[in-house]
Amino acid sequence: MLRAIHYYHLLFLCSSFLALILGCQINSLTKIEKLLEEGIPQEAVEKLEIIIEQDPDNPKARMLLGKGYNELGRHNEAVLQFQKASQLFASQPKNLISARLELANTYLIYGDRDSAYRILNIVQKTTSDPKVIRRIVELVGDSYTSKQLTTGVSDNYSPAFSPDGSQIAFASFRLDNGEIYIMDLNGRIHRRVTYSTDFNDNSPAFLKTPNYIFYSSEPKSTREIKLVIQSSGSTPIYAGFNITHIHSKITHPVLPISFGARVPRTAPSGDMVVYESNTDGNLELYLIDLKDLDLADYMTENIKSKRITHNETDEGSPAFFPNGNTIIFVSSRNDLNQLYTIDIDGKNERHFNPNRYDCYSPSVSPNGKQIVYMSARYGDWEIYLIDADGKNERQITSDIGRSIQPTFSPDGRYIAFVSDRSDNFHIYLMDLNKPTTREDLVKRLNL
Repeated sequence: MLRAIHYYHLLFLCSSFLALILGCQINSLTKIEKLLEEGIPQEAVEKLEIIIEQDPDNPKARMLLGKGYNELGRHNEAVLQFQKASQLFASQPKNLISARLELANTYLIYGDRDSAYRILNIVQKTTSDPKVIRRIVELVGDSYTSKQLTTGVSDNYSPAFSPDGSQIAFASFRLDNGEIYIMDLNGRIHRRVTYSTDFNDNSPAFLKTPNYIFYSSEPKSTREIKLVIQSSGSTPIYAGFNITHIHSKITHPVLPISFGARVPRTAPSGDMVVYESNTDGNLELYLIDLKDLDLADYMTENIKSKRITHNETDEGSPAFFPNGNTIIFVSSRNDLNQLYTIDIDGKNERHFNPNRYDCYSPSVSPNGKQIVYMSARYGDWEIYLIDADGKNERQITSDIGRSIQPTFSPDGRYIAFVSDRSDNFHIYLMDLNKPTTREDLVKRLNL
């Protein structure tokens, strides 16, 4: 009887000890996962390698180690970890799918689309979970139906919708320098707006007064155009602003070329312009109020700009919220380009999307509920959509090449963006009312 008591007591102690070990291990993995979320992959990887050496059949640790390797650019090693995790999760369908999605994503990071598509085909055939299907769509192409608007061997960039949403103004290098053109939503060119062969005109924006376009102009230095994702205050900017009537072609300067101003964006009212400039030594944001300006007859010296930001780091790529009183912009603090918001009077500055990735070129939906922007992750430039409260981020482009410069249409139905998926940079139109279907996905995976 005494031996039986000792046996059950020993069994209880062993069970308690095992539970204690498992609990400590789970707690340790939770802390390591937080390291990865905070952008400290090297420390996370070192700890995970020790755990796996002691417990090689720990699938959770394998998954985290694969993610850590990806963060460090060690993608081949990440593949091995996700393959092993898939084997260990063989009897757990939900976790198996997660491991396979990470494996496919890793193949895509370093360009092995065949291997990625093979795995994703297996996943889509074995699940009916709409969230999983959505994730596969995000990995292999645009999340919504997109069509290419511009064609040819020249770069096209800087799309901007007209106030009624029926036209898009854009810049094109088709004549050996940047000029502004206008097309409809089917890509038919309606007119050429600028005629300045010695300058590169870009970043058009429609004004409140009908038929006037505000744009940036830079002296042409080479026969090639460089699409700048984010300017730097340490690099001198020789640019200025003009206003042109799209029919008469009459052009008036707003700020002289030497002023160093770029990336103008108009308010929803069409009578204010926010822009970036390095005129004071580093990039800052400035505002021009055009409310009382007669665009057909004004003196350049009467135009006054107001500085909005006063920081030691570069601030650029501004865009208005629908209320016209708040802007979102990019700041290069903490060695990252991140999104911030600020009122046009320079108050209420806020870090909008704290994360560990560079983010650029924000645009706010007309109802103010969503923000679209480009983010650089794992060596790729793609477009993301996020709710205005900073939640529900999702990637909406994932084609071959880079996708940049997204902008909302006035009714919020479309996003125009630029991509070099067809070798040259061209403008594409994404229809947010037409999400990619499962049938579309199957066709993509079987091409």
